[in-house]
Amino acid sequence: MTEDQIISAWLVAGVISLVFLFIGALTNRVVVYKDFRDLGWNIALVLTPLISLAIAFIIAGDSMDADVFLTDVLLGQSISVITILIMVYAVAKNFLDSIRCNGLILGIFVGVAKIIIAIFISICSIGLINYLFKDKRKLGHVWIFLLLFGLFSWAIKVLVNGDKVEEYRTA
Repeated sequence: MTEDQIISAWLVAGVISLVFLFIGALTNRVVVYKDFRDLGWNIALVLTPLISLAIAFIIAGDSMDADVFLTDVLLGQSISVITILIMVYAVAKNFLDSIRCNGLILGIFVGVAKIIIAIFISICSIGLINYLFKDKRKLGHVWIFLLLFGLFSWAIKVLVNGDKVEEYRTA
């Protein structure tokens, strides 16, 4: 597989996962994100390595490559270990919350889909921010950004549905 095919496969998997989970969330059959804390730990899977790399670039500066800093220097190794521990905890929390809210089989599917969605949401967020800061930005770009941000916020609000599903199940 080429790199473009891998990216396309992840994009398709993200869209399919998002559609299935969105339908499950709208019908109050599946808990996607129990609460915003659950969403935050899921987004941490993508943001933690990005923040760690940014810190490594800042500390290493121009005198050293960031990858050398992260693997050969004690401070860099500490940053790497902390990043890995946070990511392992976030993955475990993701699966435990998904299984606790949806049962074992559905919970595993939801947990995997949430990881794919976290990557998808991060890419969309970066795209929205890049769209807002175009070189030749016009007022129309700002309106389109606000519209897309509103749709994005609504979709996130639908996916954070732990309380709604609990009410539906007890009714």
